[in-house]
Amino acid sequence: MAPSTSGMAVTAGIALFVLAGYQTLRYRDMLKLTQEEFETVPAHVIVEVLLAAALCMWGSVQLAGAFKPISALANQEGLDANVFRPDFMSFNHRGHAVPLAVEPLNTAAKKNK
Repeated sequence: MAPSTSGMAVTAGIALFVLAGYQTLRYRDMLKLTQEEFETVPAHVIVEVLLAAALCMWGSVQLAGAFKPISALANQEGLDANVFRPDFMSFNHRGHAVPLAVEPLNTAAKKNK
């Protein structure tokens, strides 16, 4: 089985990510030797990361295959048919501990005035 272009693009993108990380580590080691402070990553590493991200995204989209359209009319039942699930109903909960004769905050504030 011959390797696909999209698979090679994903592999190259991952390899570029690894290379960018390695180059950043080497750059930090070089800065430690020269006793300089690490401020930012070199521009070529940023370009490598962006290229790697683009390659990985393009390759993964191509590997996934053709997109299928989303049709709202495909399921005529709607979502309401899936909402009623008696297996997940729970009537034994903490709500029974809350007293029923609790006054709303707005009416209690009006009575104190």
